[in-house]
Amino acid sequence: METTTITEVQLPVWIWHQEREQRPKCVLTRTFTAEQEIRHVSIHASFTGGARVVLDGQVVAEIAERAGNAGAFMNIVGFPDVLQPGEHELRLEMDCTAFIPLVEVNYYLWNRRVGAIAFLQGDGLWITTEAESWLADESAAAQICLLGEEPFGDLENSPAAFVAGGFGDIAAYDLNEVVVQDPYGIEAAVSGDGKVKLSGAHGQDGLLVLPQQEQLELFYHLRKQNEWKAMRQQQMEMDLGSASRVTVDLLAEHNCRFTVLNQGDESVKLLWNGAESLMELEHYDGCITEWLVVAPGETVCTLPQGCRYIQLFVLGEPGQSFELELRFQTVHVALRQAGQLQSDNAELNQIFEVSAHTSRICHQIGLWDGIKRDRLNWTFDFYLAAKSCYFLWDDTKVIRRAVRELGEGTPSGHWMNSICEYTLWWMKTVTEYYFQTGDKEFVLEMKEPMQRHINWVLQNTKPGEGLLIQDGILIEWVPLTNEEKVIALQAIYALTHADLVKLAAELPELELTPLLDWPMRALNSEDYMKESYALAVKVLGIASGYVSEDAAITFLDEYELMDPITPLSAFQLAECYSRYGKHERAYEVISIVWGGMLDHGATTFWEAYSHGEGEGRDFHDALTTYTAYGSYRMSLCHAWSSTPVKWIGEVVLGVQSLEPGYKTVMVSPNPVGGIRACSGTVNTPHGDLHVKWHMDDSGKVCTSVIAPPGVQVVEWSENKVL
Repeated sequence: METTTITEVQLPVWIWHQEREQRPKCVLTRTFTAEQEIRHVSIHASFTGGARVVLDGQVVAEIAERAGNAGAFMNIVGFPDVLQPGEHELRLEMDCTAFIPLVEVNYYLWNRRVGAIAFLQGDGLWITTEAESWLADESAAAQICLLGEEPFGDLENSPAAFVAGGFGDIAAYDLNEVVVQDPYGIEAAVSGDGKVKLSGAHGQDGLLVLPQQEQLELFYHLRKQNEWKAMRQQQMEMDLGSASRVTVDLLAEHNCRFTVLNQGDESVKLLWNGAESLMELEHYDGCITEWLVVAPGETVCTLPQGCRYIQLFVLGEPGQSFELELRFQTVHVALRQAGQLQSDNAELNQIFEVSAHTSRICHQIGLWDGIKRDRLNWTFDFYLAAKSCYFLWDDTKVIRRAVRELGEGTPSGHWMNSICEYTLWWMKTVTEYYFQTGDKEFVLEMKEPMQRHINWVLQNTKPGEGLLIQDGILIEWVPLTNEEKVIALQAIYALTHADLVKLAAELPELELTPLLDWPMRALNSEDYMKESYALAVKVLGIASGYVSEDAAITFLDEYELMDPITPLSAFQLAECYSRYGKHERAYEVISIVWGGMLDHGATTFWEAYSHGEGEGRDFHDALTTYTAYGSYRMSLCHAWSSTPVKWIGEVVLGVQSLEPGYKTVMVSPNPVGGIRACSGTVNTPHGDLHVKWHMDDSGKVCTSVIAPPGVQVVEWSENKVL
């Protein structure tokens, strides 16, 4: 596959005065020298508020304040297209009265409520906003955030090369296999490299009016959903029965963008919808709805969005011919997949690969929980998503981004994402990151936020009660009573404390031990194993140790999988089975839930799963485990559902780290699901660790291991070094 990246030019960042929204009016200034005449000059900017653009003391443009200024790069009309040799001063005189909304759920972005981003280009000229060279009033400008980061997200009218994102590591990969479906009034041809040629004569014309953004939004995906609903409403009011149209199946879900080259003689209007499923494409009033106008000879590139199916309507003067060429690309951080699996169980292989694909495409500016919704660093979501990352990818930088953003960004006195146990899951993420990677340097960078958030937990605890009852308890998206939430919260509290004690012992430099005298509530099996309690409560009780071994085994032996369930609680259940050596039962859970998604056509793993009957169901509508969303808000790509990779690596391949960073590992494979032969690779900080095993005629598991230098391998069966 071809790859599109950008490394030659510096990308702009969002900047403002050091005082941020406390200085709603400020002047951003940049001086530069033109060594010779520069032609084809233009400036493109996006910002909160309004602005006066001033070049060399002359006002070039005045842009009134409106919410939409922060959602797109505006080509500043009136800027001279030629610059003469000599010194120049560019001033952006900013005036902002409305700031990015701040509520508890996005409080970690408290210092990103205002900003401006711009680039000035011309022949041999490339100047971008960045803190080092710009002044804000009379002081150095402050970097607010990187291109693509929340709350601003992707910007409309971005150059195609800006796909690299503010960290510069996102790439666009050509999709060389796509399928064209249901062409109407159009000739469609797909070449061997995935290019789609569309030609014919227009069946009808039409016009959509791009909606004006009415208010600043918390997050990019909320802004886009509102825009799509407004556009979709216009679409529904149009009679497109005679329009030339076609549907493209990408064959799997992707964070997809596409380019359109107009090879005809007249402008073409293109209305397109994107969706995760055909049902969503047909029924959902908030599915992706975008509008493009492509001039003759022009190439237009869309922003990446999460979808599998793209429906295109080609509009223009009836009878007028058109000719378009489209190229589709999947967009994500460039990663090498170190973790691999091959076995004689086709289902297990497919679960591994679809899990890897789900994880891969959620590696973006952050470790998104989904590429359609929500494109955010939700703390619990990336805690779960990270579990597969350690086994799959040879670079964990995106995990570090997510950890840093929530840990450093959430101020004292606030729970991460407004949910109390999310702060606990963040602490567990830091701990698991260290034991998986051995990356002492990064964890020590988290010393201050770790201490700060632990202190906040302590301020909300009471002897004999543990973590006090909070307003924001989530636990799981299945329906839970307040009683269930409170008791489950204590299990997470205990799990986190146990992790922090281990981390404090390994890294005394963190100075956590004095902060870990946590009051714990006295609880037992009866508190967690009430018949009416949801599965999520019971598995947390087992994992925390509050449930005795006898009670846990009795429950696990008797339990039959039932709705409501999510991949979250299903994975925790599988882990509980394997905790007591019941690996075959664990695989049954994974086969039923993840294999069930595959049986229903999943190409990425879902946010929720319905275990009940219903062949051919509309799964957006049938995923009833959630109580807070309408049916079509269900995500069919959710990074937290990639967790089978961890279970496969630790149980089926049998690789478990015994020391931080895989200095010593135990290899003890477990045949499940009738597997008799298996091979695979697990990523370690020292390099790839290869395992191959098979069962001989006597039923003995014969194992061979190739470990990288720096990793000592212990075989469990004989407790000896291999």
